[in-house]
Amino acid sequence: MSIVKSNLCPTCGGLLSIDLDKQIYLCPFCGVSFDYEYFREDNVKDVASKAIGRNEYGSAEDAYKFMLAKDPHDFEALRGLFLCANKWKSMHPMLKDSDIHVSVDEPTLINAIDNCLPEHKGYFENIREALKELYHYRDLKKEAKDIGQEKDTAVKALDSLKQEYYTNAHGFTIMWDEIQELEPKEREVFISAAGIIILLLIVLAVQSRAWPFFIVMGVFILVAIAGYNIRKVVVAKRLRASMIPAKAKIEELSDKHKAKSTEAEQSHNRYKALVQEFMDMDPLPQKASEDENDGIEE
Repeated sequence: MSIVKSNLCPTCGGLLSIDLDKQIYLCPFCGVSFDYEYFREDNVKDVASKAIGRNEYGSAEDAYKFMLAKDPHDFEALRGLFLCANKWKSMHPMLKDSDIHVSVDEPTLINAIDNCLPEHKGYFENIREALKELYHYRDLKKEAKDIGQEKDTAVKALDSLKQEYYTNAHGFTIMWDEIQELEPKEREVFISAAGIIILLLIVLAVQSRAWPFFIVMGVFILVAIAGYNIRKVVVAKRLRASMIPAKAKIEELSDKHKAKSTEAEQSHNRYKALVQEFMDMDPLPQKASEDENDGIEE
């Protein structure tokens, strides 16, 4: 036996239980029983509808099972069990695809497809097809997101190469720019100190007559400058070569992301079309509750 919370005993007001096999209602408090027909079919449907409206899904489920005991093909009861399984008040949550977490093999849906009348089979089959399309859309959306993240990583890697290339090409310029950014007094001190050092070196060279040493030092400096510039050319060539495949990869990922996003959008449109199709096929159209209306696109 199962409790039907929405049916109260008219004698004591206690919650009635239902025995589907004996087709009777029993009050566990005062012991009164009621015939199967005490609650007419219309009344049971009303009980189920009101129970769902109050989020009493267990009570609604019992009422729908009671209805199916009389008619295993009852459309409203078959759909009602699916609603109870997902704790929905109507089918309108299907319009808010982000909130859907229903298996395509949900037992109550499979049961509805297997037991409904032929004229209602398309309705329930479309629900299942919509769910399949929804999960396909989510897979495509995730793939597009993963490709987008891979592209972002490739763009950062290319930006790093570009920064390295700029630094290599403007080494002395960057140093001079940093000097220019010094405060006026700091810049004057730096230039004065550099001038004094150069002047001292010249005086030292004249007084010590160490011209050979300074000639060697000059040659060494020239060689170092030449080596520095040769290195700049080699590094620049390497960086340019590295940027070519990096740019090609970004372009390839951009194309893949665009294609996958387009495919995901098409899948989402197919999902919405399937939902609208079974909504239009509904022999007993439902109204969305206030909480179900929140977030539904017009």
